[in-house]
Parts: sequence; C-alpha cells; structure tokens
Amino acid sequence: MTTNDTVPRRIYRFEEIDWHVPVSAGTDPEAAKAAGEKGAGRKFLAQGDGGFYAQVVRIPPNFDAPLHSHSHSEVFMVLEGSCVFDGQPMKERDMTIVSANQAYGFVSGPEGLQFLIVRNGEAAFASVE
Repeated sequence: MTTNDTVPRRIYRFEEIDWHVPVSAGTDPEAAKAAGEKGAGRKFLAQGDGGFYAQVVRIPPNFDAPLHSHSHSEVFMVLEGSCVFDGQPMKERDMTIVSANQAYGFVSGPEGLQFLIVRNGEAAFASVE
C-alpha cells in the first residue's frame, strides 16, 4: 500500500529502532554526553516522511531540561511517567503544543519521563539563558 503513487508507506517498528544519546544541531556535545550517562536517549521515527519528524525521548528521573527552544513548532506528548512543563504538571497522555522559537523547559518526575515529539521540520536546538 502507498500513500500516493510514488512514495511507499513505512511502518516504524519501535522495538527495531536503537536508542541513542539526544544530540541536535546546536546542542552542547558535553551536555548531551552527560545526559546520556544519566539514561537520556531517543529513537528517531519519521525523519521527513510526509513532512513530519517524530521521535520518542526518554529522560531519567528528576532531570531538569534547561530552558531552550527549537526552530520548528512541535507536539509534545507524555507517553510514560510525568513532568512539570513550564511550571504545569503533565502526566501520561497529556499533550501541549510549542510554537517555533518559543522557549520552554521541564523537569521529569520521580519515575522518569518518556515523551513523543512531532514536528513539521528538522529542528535545531537553541539554549536560552
């Protein structure tokens, strides 16, 4: 089956995708390495298919993701665990939309956090101080 006459549909099988340390354009490599040592990781799903970029990210318990922004708007949905996102609690299946270049931060809950990100472009990371 295809999505149109020329592009085959792809099924992303979560268990077949490896976790890797989350390093995006603009990310400090040392900060990414330190986060990976604490258990942070991500799995890339769609990477441009139909104009979408999707990934699942896991964050260790009580991890403080510093204030930052991305160059594309995103859907942020909690899959497992919880977090405090810009001062607001979020639990499993809660979702928010973050506009392009809008700064945000979050702290994962005591059980850690796994969330889905969907964007309409490959987003660069920008730290906000």
